[in-house]
Amino acid sequence: MKRTGSLAGLTVALAMLGCGRAEQAASAPPACPADWPRSATADSTLTLCLAPGFTRLDAHTWQRSSPSTGEDLADFFSVELLDWPADSASVRGWPPQMASSDSCQADCITVDSADVHQDQWSGFDAHTETGLASGGLAGLSRRPVMASAWIISATRRGFAQGWSALPATLDTLRQMLRTVHVSH
Repeated sequence: MKRTGSLAGLTVALAMLGCGRAEQAASAPPACPADWPRSATADSTLTLCLAPGFTRLDAHTWQRSSPSTGEDLADFFSVELLDWPADSASVRGWPPQMASSDSCQADCITVDSADVHQDQWSGFDAHTETGLASGGLAGLSRRPVMASAWIISATRRGFAQGWSALPATLDTLRQMLRTVHVSH
């Protein structure tokens, strides 16, 4: 009788150990593609893999220089976690839209050739828009742009944005987002 109890206890303990390992594996960051280094935001709230050539610009922003000149900025990428609703003013509504609202003033941006993607970053459903932006204070002229947003909890949201020299690079930015790992 005592032996059966020990065997049952061992079975339960092994099952719990297996569950613990599965939870740990589920929360591990995804593997980076070959020659893509893993990087973290300055506050370590999230990590991601960077495509070759991207370097840190600030706390949650990376950039890549033009391969032809080595100096001009070709690609820009930013990803961060927002405290919600405290940071809501920085994104003007949810999910953030790339094009300006009808009430914009001097900083109006228009977007054409736009596509909406339903993605998933770090296990959370994401709303992603890509397109060609024109206007704004930067004076964009059909610049390939991307914006992506996902809800992590009632008080925490993820937001990424980027632009590139080439439309195909927007796929690279989305591939970098697939490697995002949010620290819980």
